[in-house]
Amino acid sequence: MHGVSGRKLPGIVVLASGNGSNFQRIVEASRQGILRAYVKMLIVDKDCYAVERAKRLGIPFKKLEKPWRENLKKLLGEIKPDFVVLAGFMRILPPDIVKEWANKIVNIHPSLLPSFPGKDAIKQTYEYGVKVTGITIHIVDEGVDTGPIVFQRAIEIDQSWDLETLESKIHEIEHENYPKVIDRLLHEKWRIEGRKFEWI
Repeated sequence: MHGVSGRKLPGIVVLASGNGSNFQRIVEASRQGILRAYVKMLIVDKDCYAVERAKRLGIPFKKLEKPWRENLKKLLGEIKPDFVVLAGFMRILPPDIVKEWANKIVNIHPSLLPSFPGKDAIKQTYEYGVKVTGITIHIVDEGVDTGPIVFQRAIEIDQSWDLETLESKIHEIEHENYPKVIDRLLHEKWRIEGRKFEWI
């Protein structure tokens, strides 16, 4: 796959487990030139709506077979993506995959980490009653949502919002920012010093 300049575009693989709205936005952004990369494949760990989106968008997809860790490692080795993008993938990647693809796996999380890591982060923030929440994009390490933070965007929670409204607001800022940050990671220089991510 080549861009307008004729240079080969980087290829990415997206991992998802659910609705797949971020996956769809990434594909759309790549086709609009916002994300200068192409999606080689969607990988899912179970039957989910993301697969229906892949079918509609014409993106190849695979469902992980058991044992899923070995299957994922084999798939990534065959596809050889330039970057692995987690978009609602609800499994913890095994250390050997994180090590093999060090600094080439990115994740988006619907809270301002380190607050509210793990599952159901939007519901956690809503029930806790925080006044400000947001999204975090981070490089994946061996922990749960503990990798170096690349980008955060905050929003104030209006007291009139219900959980559904908060979810839609979070998805809006995810869709706006995730493709742009992935593009920067692929095309700009950066480094990680200790825990800190820095653009160079």
